[in-house]
Amino acid sequence: MKPTRTTQATVTATSSHKKIKLLAASLLVAMTGVAHAETDLLTVYQQALENDTQYKISEANLRATEQGVRISRSSLLPQISGSASKQRRDFDNEGQGLDGSPSDPFNNRVDTTTLGVGLTQTLFDWSQWVALDQAELRVRASELNHAASLQSLMTRSAQAYFDVLAAEENLETTQAELKALKQQLDLTREQYESGLANSTDYLDAQANYDQSVANEVALQNSLNIAQENLRELTGQYYMALEGIGDNFTLSQPTPNNIDDWMRVAREENLGLKAQQMNVRVARKEVKRNRSGHYPTADLSINYSDSDSDTTRTFAQGISNQQFNPSLPEDPNTNPRLSAPPGTVANSSALSDGFSAQATLRVPIFSGFRTSAQTEQAKQNYLRSTHELEQRDRLVQKSARNAFTNLQSSIKSFEANKRAVESSQSSLEATQDGYQAGTRNIVDVLRSTRSLYSAKRSLTRAKYDYLLNSLRLKEAAGTLTEQDVQTINNWLNQY
Repeated sequence: MKPTRTTQATVTATSSHKKIKLLAASLLVAMTGVAHAETDLLTVYQQALENDTQYKISEANLRATEQGVRISRSSLLPQISGSASKQRRDFDNEGQGLDGSPSDPFNNRVDTTTLGVGLTQTLFDWSQWVALDQAELRVRASELNHAASLQSLMTRSAQAYFDVLAAEENLETTQAELKALKQQLDLTREQYESGLANSTDYLDAQANYDQSVANEVALQNSLNIAQENLRELTGQYYMALEGIGDNFTLSQPTPNNIDDWMRVAREENLGLKAQQMNVRVARKEVKRNRSGHYPTADLSINYSDSDSDTTRTFAQGISNQQFNPSLPEDPNTNPRLSAPPGTVANSSALSDGFSAQATLRVPIFSGFRTSAQTEQAKQNYLRSTHELEQRDRLVQKSARNAFTNLQSSIKSFEANKRAVESSQSSLEATQDGYQAGTRNIVDVLRSTRSLYSAKRSLTRAKYDYLLNSLRLKEAAGTLTEQDVQTINNWLNQY
């Protein structure tokens, strides 16, 4: 039967501890809406996929970067705009005519309505084509980074999951140790009070018990921290997590050759491939800035339709420009006024048409700006190449460390498994010797602490193996959800 953590107390836990543990879990469910019991790794990962903020940030960044392609492409497509304007001009005119005679003052008001539409098309601008290539490369880099974030989420989910299980197992082991040391302390106290043991034996037993109590407090705090880390990832607490026993078989990585893993990591690591895209973007940035020396050409076509209404008001009337003061004034033949005061004259004009213009611009001198920007881009390109080398070395280190840690955890697991068995036999023999009078209480205490220390080391080696198997594949860029499913099947199997 597969072991289940948190819901079932181990044989070393006391009955009261079981009740307190179950009561706390029930209260946790009531107050926080905790997930159902016996949650497995795959479920935790899927919930982290829905709730992890770090992964959500990566996803939003990808979606935003994708829009950069559309933005860059828009500069190469026709730009069409429409316009509408309404204008009124109102002014007074007075002065003299060309012959020196005074002109008639008048008020002029012009209302003009203009509608227009314009189209501009870039014919040649090398910088915009390079910018489009850069936008596409940035999307590719963002996709790779997002895929790397997904792999990171898998390992972070497993890390948080196994940290909780390890903390629970270590706490249970320490509680069992505490119970054994308490029995030895009580026995030593009785013997000391009856004169069968000296004060040194009693003090040693008390010191070991107090140390175990301190360890229990520290491990309980570690468990609380591990549970909180898991909640940060998924947004919820869990009553129980599927555990795994100590009887499963650990296998060597395939291929079992570090050089093969290093080669795959350099070829497939997602973060490294994303940095390679960034180097290409930086190289094109040099080309884009250098294009500041290149000519540009564009075409513009405009159409407009204008309607103008003019109202001219003569407050003093309109005088007869042919007026001859030497002749007698005659309203029929020689009037002073051709129009009375307040005369209003209206006129209107309609116009429409289009214009087309092709423009070629040749940069001659920009105050050395283009040269400076190009040099700046070159230095940024050199920086990106150094960052690529830095990432390559980091990937190699991660792959090497994961491979060696995986092998080490396998050896550590097997060694600690044998250590638990031998420590158990040693403790039993020491207890028999203590009862026979050939061993003292210090020997019993040392054997007890050694046994439970080996159990805690076995727990750590077990979960280190599971985590390092995922980390190795993440470093190589080959980690998939199927790998999480495989480990999850182990949990369900054991």
